[in-house]
Amino acid sequence: MDPVPFENELTFETHRQNDTVEEFHQSYEDAVTDVRATLGKSHPLWIDGGPVDADEQFTVTSPGDFDVTIGEFAVGTPDDVDRAVRAAAAAFDEWRQTAVEERVEIFRDAVEEFRERKFELAATVSLENGKNRTEAVADVDEAIDFLRFYSRELERHDGYEFDTGEPTPGQHCRNLLRPYGVFGVIAPFNFPIAILAGMTTGAVITGNTAVVKPASATPLIAHKFVEILTDAGLPDGVINLVTGGGSTVGQPLVEHEDVAGIVFTGSREVGLSIERTFQDLGKRGPVIAELGGKNSVIVTTAADIQKAVSGVAMGAFSFSGQKCSATSRVYVHEDVFDQFLSRLVEKTESLGIGPAEAEETVVSPVIDDRALERYADICEQAAAEGTIHTGGDVVDASDLPDGRYVEPTVVSDVPHDHALAREEHFLPFVTVHPVTDLAEAIDKANDSDYGLCAGLFSEDESEIETWFDRIDSGMCYVNRAQSATTGALVQAQPFGGWKFSGTTGKFAGGYWYLPQFMREQSRTHVRDARE
Repeated sequence: MDPVPFENELTFETHRQNDTVEEFHQSYEDAVTDVRATLGKSHPLWIDGGPVDADEQFTVTSPGDFDVTIGEFAVGTPDDVDRAVRAAAAAFDEWRQTAVEERVEIFRDAVEEFRERKFELAATVSLENGKNRTEAVADVDEAIDFLRFYSRELERHDGYEFDTGEPTPGQHCRNLLRPYGVFGVIAPFNFPIAILAGMTTGAVITGNTAVVKPASATPLIAHKFVEILTDAGLPDGVINLVTGGGSTVGQPLVEHEDVAGIVFTGSREVGLSIERTFQDLGKRGPVIAELGGKNSVIVTTAADIQKAVSGVAMGAFSFSGQKCSATSRVYVHEDVFDQFLSRLVEKTESLGIGPAEAEETVVSPVIDDRALERYADICEQAAAEGTIHTGGDVVDASDLPDGRYVEPTVVSDVPHDHALAREEHFLPFVTVHPVTDLAEAIDKANDSDYGLCAGLFSEDESEIETWFDRIDSGMCYVNRAQSATTGALVQAQPFGGWKFSGTTGKFAGGYWYLPQFMREQSRTHVRDARE
């Protein structure tokens, strides 16, 4: 057991408990106004502690309002990647020898600036990727938790260095973990500060240096993250930021001969491609990757249907299902299937669709045109081969800004083995399937290439224990009405998956995450007994 329990940031929950929710909303809305006034600027690369201009730039606009330009961002090239890697490699030796206490102090100082700028950072997330206010603040909270928890773990384990004794006279032994070198950090759009901060901190606090490539949809928040760490005293070259596309930045980063490891969150296809590239190039460093999910929920006859409906709706449709943990398929006992389905449809139709800044928004805009096209495609398939009970259309309402809004969609009558029920869509789309008993539901839940998150709704303890024992999933939730499969907290609920949902089986925000960024060394020093 930990000597001191870890406490998560939980900003909104703290305001709720203190009866200061209005203060929360006002702070967020003020921050949105302030951030809007700063948007539209040009942003260079950040290499070796300074800005680096590029020949080309790309424009980022808000997915919820095309009239809002987030900014102009440098298009990195393979030469820029090379320059960034060389800067990281040059900084590595001094950084790895920096005392654990000094490294930890930098990240703890960064936490204080995160807290001071919390609502500004959350407003930036909302405007840049469309995440609503409570989830955007939670994104920043999670980033803070990662920095605090990883600082605590590195310190608690003395930098993962142990005196292993004197097995024979004069033979002094130590065992320790040592950093690899330069890590490439490739981050997603959906948790643009939490996952970026968690992966980067994991790599850097353990003594590695890093070249960071944020998602092209969310580069502004990445710049702010690097700015905070720089202000906290991180030495030049330890973190380098290169913005741009996968072919011009991501692939050259993976292939670079001086990149020792990659930490990645994104699609299964890209993650496995990174692994193959490392194998083909003969690289021996780690690929630490989280690769998505097709997350199941089971509802039995012993379920509280109200809890189940709430959990599934929020798990499937908050942030428009753009989470690898989103609920995407539900197996419901046939005796309660009709009741559950009708109430889920009613709940889904009550969810607010709109821009991130609106207080009532639950279903946010989707991130880009490809997501919009994918939504239209799967809804067309569902209409032809199943039954759409609600949703299925792009929203074109006169009271909404010009953005990418779609309806949350509930579908039944799709076979369990259909692509709609097996492939990850990353959209507000859920399929619902009747089953005859818990055994059938578990078999179908486990019949997937993915094993990230799973949920169960049942008040029967024997059913709960059976499910926990048999479900093939890294993250397992029972009776979670606030969200059936999403919303993990650092330390309490480490985040990761089995099967094709991840490459290592060690989870972010957990006790075994940091050692992945290091390799073991055993040191033996034989001294003459007369010394």
